Amino acid sequence: MRVPLSWLAEYVPLEMPLDELATRLSVATAEIEGFERPGVADDGGNLGLFRVGRVVEAEKHPNADRLQLTKVDVGEGDPRSIVCGAWNFGVGATVAVALPGAVLPNGITLERRAVRGETSDGMILAEDEVGLGTDHAGIMVLPEAEPGTPLAEALPLVDTVMLVEATGNRPDLQSVYGLAREVAALYDLPLADRPGGQSPGPVWAGRCRG
Repeated sequence: MRVPLSWLAEYVPLEMPLDELATRLSVATAEIEGFERPGVADDGGNLGLFRVGRVVEAEKHPNADRLQLTKVDVGEGDPRSIVCGAWNFGVGATVAVALPGAVLPNGITLERRAVRGETSDGMILAEDEVGLGTDHAGIMVLPEAEPGTPLAEALPLVDTVMLVEATGNRPDLQSVYGLAREVAALYDLPLADRPGGQSPGPVWAGRCRG
């Protein structure tokens, strides 16, 4: 499981050194395979070219059966025309968009270009295109957000990610909140409420004794 530390920190304070956190979790309950610092370069205004968008039109490309021709609101007034090869979304979807000039994690700089005779003025992004995973089967469909919102406010584009492999008898560690609860127990730290405002109840630092 890939756990962005910014998500974990929403529930439990992370003031300890990361190497120490990894060691304590590995000894106690979950194998920590390491840390990644994936994602988008945060320099030269590059992050500002990654935005939340809302699809306002989507139809088959007139010259290519496997492509969609979309118009996407990215908070600029007029929507941008973007050609996309994924079909797991439609009108009304909230999506991640990179604008021309953006540099992707693989080093490619996007350009406004023609695709089968239609202008593509940006890219609707899959998770592998921003270093958040390996999935390229479809684009990321995001929770609803205002078009034009910086994408870094919706996704951990420049976050440190902890690679976690939970043991088979601890399914609770397959969620960010479950891992936060474990960290709170190990370090005797306060734990925020679950998403939705439910109290987690007491967190015990001790372990069962035989």
